Amino acid sequence: MPQKHSNVVYLHGTLDLVIVEARSLPNMDLLSERVRRFFSALNTCSASISGKRKLNRARHRHRKIITSDPYVTVCLAGATVARTRVISNSQNPCWDEHFKIPLAHPAAQVDFFVKDNDMFGADLIGVVTVSAERILSCEPISDWFPIIGSFGKPPKPDCALRLAMKFTRCEDSRMFRSIDEPDPDRFVVRDSYFPVRHGGAVTLYQDAHVPEAMLPEVELDEGLVFEHGKCWEDICHAILEAHHLVYIVGWSIYHKVQLVREPTKPLPSGGNLNLGELLKYKSQEGLRVLLLVWDDKTSHSKFFINTVRTFYVSPLVLW
Repeated sequence: MPQKHSNVVYLHGTLDLVIVEARSLPNMDLLSERVRRFFSALNTCSASISGKRKLNRARHRHRKIITSDPYVTVCLAGATVARTRVISNSQNPCWDEHFKIPLAHPAAQVDFFVKDNDMFGADLIGVVTVSAERILSCEPISDWFPIIGSFGKPPKPDCALRLAMKFTRCEDSRMFRSIDEPDPDRFVVRDSYFPVRHGGAVTLYQDAHVPEAMLPEVELDEGLVFEHGKCWEDICHAILEAHHLVYIVGWSIYHKVQLVREPTKPLPSGGNLNLGELLKYKSQEGLRVLLLVWDDKTSHSKFFINTVRTFYVSPLVLW
């Protein structure tokens, strides 16, 4: 389990992190490999009886050994802030993945959970723990860190994770400092996941749906008043009116949810469908429908038992 560091510090800035590679990971799929070898031995015996031993030997030489499918998640203060891709059948995986992680977290340590992606969920291989105080020093860190298993020691000798990182405090970052000279790119969000595009819009909502005149007036600058919208109803209309693309990013998508229950304006054809039927309806019209949903096997499924999922969408991109 992760080591506990007593001193909690406030990490407010950007963590420039590279998860490079791991070495000497244990074989978490050892049972599957033994079952495969057992049936391979049976096939070899039957092949020798039928006079096909040489052919089977050639085939067995090219079969891959079943072993761990490792990936890494980065967690601090109860939040998962980064995750690598899964590398199949490797005990010495090389990810070489670069992350720029904005942080505003009180934390004692940053934990790197090394996991094995499995058919029935995800198994924990071990944890690397880096002190938050060491990160807050802003000194470059590049080293091999021992992976500690569930019993407080490495699951295999020399089992380690190679990391490189450097933390930049918010007050030391030019992006967050106020400067006298005007910055032509002051409205550009640097180091974002996607390139900046023009013509987009973001709409803010208080709730998914509220009756008319239920929420108080919110005064804005220059005498303007914020207009409270109907989030789910607006989503329904926006999807129905999209011509090229529907892209939904969500923590969890419940496809059976009925978006419009108290319509305040006439609904176009298809407005009475639930979310899943609505997206299928638009895809059948030729639109490209994309869903990006949070999906970590340790958070929702174990031995075919799924936890309850709620509905949350943010943001919704339409074109």
